[in-house]
Amino acid sequence: MRPPKGPELDDKIISLAAEFAAPSRAEWLAIVEKTLKGAPFEKRLVSKTYGGQSLQPLYTAADGIENPVRALPGDHFRPWDLRTSIAHPDPVAANAEALKDLEGGAASILLTLDPSAQTGIAVGDEAGLAKVLNGVLLDLAPVALDAGFMGPKAADWLGSLAKGAPEARLAFHMDPLGALARQGASPGPIEGHLISAATVGTRLAKAYPKASLMLASGQAVHEAGGAEAQELAVMIAAAATYAKALNRAGMDLNEAFGRIVLGVSIEGEYFINIAKLRAARLLFAKLTAACGQEQTAVIEARSSHRMLTRFDPWVNLLRLTAAGFSAATGGADSVILASFTDAIGLATTFARRQARNIQLVLMEESHLGRVADPAGGAWFLESLTNDLARDAWSRFQAIEAAGGLAAALTSGSLAQEVAATRKAREASVAKRKDGLIGVSEFPNPLESPVEVLHPDRAALAVTGPDLRLPGPDTQAVALPAYRAAAALEALRDRAATLSAMPKIFLATLGEISDFSGRVGFASNLFAITGAEIIVGEVGAFGASGAKVAVLCSSDGLYASDGAQAAKALKAAGASRLYLAGRPGDLEQALSDAGVDDFVFAGMDVLDLLGEVLTHLGAD
Repeated sequence: MRPPKGPELDDKIISLAAEFAAPSRAEWLAIVEKTLKGAPFEKRLVSKTYGGQSLQPLYTAADGIENPVRALPGDHFRPWDLRTSIAHPDPVAANAEALKDLEGGAASILLTLDPSAQTGIAVGDEAGLAKVLNGVLLDLAPVALDAGFMGPKAADWLGSLAKGAPEARLAFHMDPLGALARQGASPGPIEGHLISAATVGTRLAKAYPKASLMLASGQAVHEAGGAEAQELAVMIAAAATYAKALNRAGMDLNEAFGRIVLGVSIEGEYFINIAKLRAARLLFAKLTAACGQEQTAVIEARSSHRMLTRFDPWVNLLRLTAAGFSAATGGADSVILASFTDAIGLATTFARRQARNIQLVLMEESHLGRVADPAGGAWFLESLTNDLARDAWSRFQAIEAAGGLAAALTSGSLAQEVAATRKAREASVAKRKDGLIGVSEFPNPLESPVEVLHPDRAALAVTGPDLRLPGPDTQAVALPAYRAAAALEALRDRAATLSAMPKIFLATLGEISDFSGRVGFASNLFAITGAEIIVGEVGAFGASGAKVAVLCSSDGLYASDGAQAAKALKAAGASRLYLAGRPGDLEQALSDAGVDDFVFAGMDVLDLLGEVLTHLGAD
């Protein structure tokens, strides 16, 4: 039991820090510099995002935003719109998935339409869309569209099907600039597609006062490997373009801004996602204010495809949970999470249920919607939000000064910037600076395949409407999508072309304490290819059946016994011999003894493992 409080303690608050003066940043830095012993502060303690934003080791109240734009409190029970993506090429199967999702807890659905059936539902007319929406109550379950250049026609089809529900919260999501960024060309001039979308949107706005018309998204930039500020700049440039197009079509400018949804991609990095979402609100507020208007941003957050992996796909559940968490805490109005098998193929009923349940748990069990803008006041996140917003605004101004987003896409300047960021990401993955669990870190060559669907897409294809507009096609430099894990996954695909899965022998020298660290490193490294890893003493190599050996021990034993061990491994038939660790002054002696190369943290594993597979005869 707690002892009773005495009357003299009831209202007394003891401040333990009252007698100490608040330390200044200069004093803190002086202590840090002593600890670093001459090493540069910026290099050792400050890291950078791919967009160049600095991540400091310490933040203070001075790093906050003076006038942040915060997400408004929502419904405690349904704080955001749980939206699922429907892309099964068969309209009947897509309808079954939509109904199942809505019955299973989803609040709305996103329909990806593609008459060719290659990337979405094979819908080419209103009757086809009607099949997909059979039994869906449009006044209760909002429907969003993703139809590329077919967007205006699909919007008309959806508007016609919803004519009995004028209060329906439809999301037509017309986005011709996003389609141009992904495809690299438009059927007819892009200006014509902007006019078409704005004209259709203005007409539908009168019939559906609660509908959103345009999606201003930087998703194409994200999926192509771009930085966060690049994505936000394209998003806000698209919003400005669409608002102007709607205004020219006869819509009041303030209403035009209110009919635009911002599209933001979310991945497995909590803090960068939260800051990006908060920056999106800040940017939209600044854009509308610059136009003399005032509108609150509406944000649709979609999980990143580039973060998903084919191998060990169960880890994708963790990545998607992280994305969903940050979308909720960052204040997204609607959230779409992919299925964990999307990098492999079309999701099964089980995988779709997992995608829904992640959000339901975050919403109904973790209660993430109970606090509006929970990141508000965190100096690090306030500072990162501000840095992203400033960088994105500067990039947006450059886009506008060069003629707008369409001009940035056609000139190739945007693609060039994104390609440079992607190259940096690829280098970090190749060097395992950015680790991918299940692929470059802790790969599991013995994993069992997961189930996906394999519909006959060619048989389901239909004839779509003619999307060509009068005039020459607009040619742009496309932003090709990529997945971070793809290059590493290709190594295991190459290994699978061999008649038998390769064996890698890790030859140990000394006691466990001498080699355990480097055995763990080498095992993790060479397992990326899916190879069977065999660990044993140097003398056991000959009976292992392996062609490739990796010598693992301590620097001290490398100096005393490394050359002799290397000669023994070569004599026993090692056609390729590596040594785990940096050789230092021993490089020449070890190479003379038969070591072909050295493996260590920070090297390009794509080059190394590609060389190993080529040596073993892989295609």
